[in-house]
Amino acid sequence: MKKKITVVKWVDWLEAEKHPEAPLGFLGGFFNWKKSGMRWKDYLAATPAEARPYSEALRKEVISTGKRITGEHHQHGSKGVPVFSDGTVATFSYRGWGDIMAAIWSEEENEDYTYMDFYM
Repeated sequence: MKKKITVVKWVDWLEAEKHPEAPLGFLGGFFNWKKSGMRWKDYLAATPAEARPYSEALRKEVISTGKRITGEHHQHGSKGVPVFSDGTVATFSYRGWGDIMAAIWSEEENEDYTYMDFYM
């Protein structure tokens, strides 16, 4: 039985390069852009099955800590990259990071955030 994936810490991009990549982390720019009303279920539907446990772990961590990290901070700030319990990291483009943050907070606050709200 596989262990449940959790976020164990946050590191900067340079530190993240020392870790293997999780299956989560990709280009983006679709969330609530041409179609409003998207929520977490819509993000998961566009996420490969093997990446979903990482998506859920990241969502849980972001909500429990109230993090609102932008794509710019994710790539260039301190502690912007999540490290998971299996030692992997999720690195995204600015747009990709904006998508997951918009999906998390759109669901949590019932607002139509787009990836651009978390871009820079």
